[in-house]
Amino acid sequence: MEEGLETTVLQLSSEPALSKASVDFMAGGVAGACGVVAGQPLDVVRIRQQAQPGAGGAGAAHMARSIFRAEGARSLFRGMAYPLATAALQNAVVFQAYGAAARFFADASRQEPAAAAAAALSLPQVFWAGCFAGVVQTAVVVPVDLLKIRLQLQTAVRGAPGYVGPLSLLGSILRREGLPGLYRGTVITSIRDFPSHGVYFACYEAARQLMQRPDGSHAALAMWAAGGLAGAVSWLSVYPFDVLKTRMQAAAAAQSRYTGWVDCARQAYAAEGLAPFFRGLSTTLGRAFLVNGAIFTSYELSHKLLSS
Repeated sequence: MEEGLETTVLQLSSEPALSKASVDFMAGGVAGACGVVAGQPLDVVRIRQQAQPGAGGAGAAHMARSIFRAEGARSLFRGMAYPLATAALQNAVVFQAYGAAARFFADASRQEPAAAAAAALSLPQVFWAGCFAGVVQTAVVVPVDLLKIRLQLQTAVRGAPGYVGPLSLLGSILRREGLPGLYRGTVITSIRDFPSHGVYFACYEAARQLMQRPDGSHAALAMWAAGGLAGAVSWLSVYPFDVLKTRMQAAAAAQSRYTGWVDCARQAYAAEGLAPFFRGLSTTLGRAFLVNGAIFTSYELSHKLLSS
């Protein structure tokens, strides 16, 4: 009987404490938080450039200096509370959804971690798994982006007249617009995120395979480079839609001059031509490399640690 008990204990101790889906979720959460911290200052600059007509002409460095001098260093981290609090959830959902889709394409009967499942897929399959993840995470990212954008666009500093804090802004939107107000820009966000996440994961997987060592392992710098490249390429593929999303979410429906994202595109083109659709692009690409390098590196390392 003692031998049977010992055998049972050994069997239980050898089983993983977390399911593969749970590991994907938790590692994605860690990755999301790391990404927010790495890219928040450039994200503030990007939003200011996109939302303010003519603001992008002076360049990211000039914009950053102007914000720093007029509003202080803390303003470069304005709006970080919401994405930091929710980035863990958002990226956890992304990586868990991607892992589930990758395992489905690889073999529905095998429970492999996302990275292992993705390695067995063709790049088109990786692309479609990424598209699925992009659609799933839209429910989380729309209200987070809307709150972040409105916080980043205000110029009043904390304690000054007119300053609106995160909780006050959230309460104000819910009182005046209800829950639909938090989801303004859902359609354009879906249009942006569906293809971009497919490009994101496919580009990362292709770069990761090119940079792997002969034994199949990867250096942390290689993972960072692969993630950074994937982030930059995915943003480049849908950037004009992100500009439209920012302008749509910058104000409430009752205060906005746009009736929808198509009207927003029409007005922007009529007023400034193609220029506004690429405003802030260099800032975004630089931020994307930093953020997504951090996301994929921290995801891979966290995933390995949690799976061990």
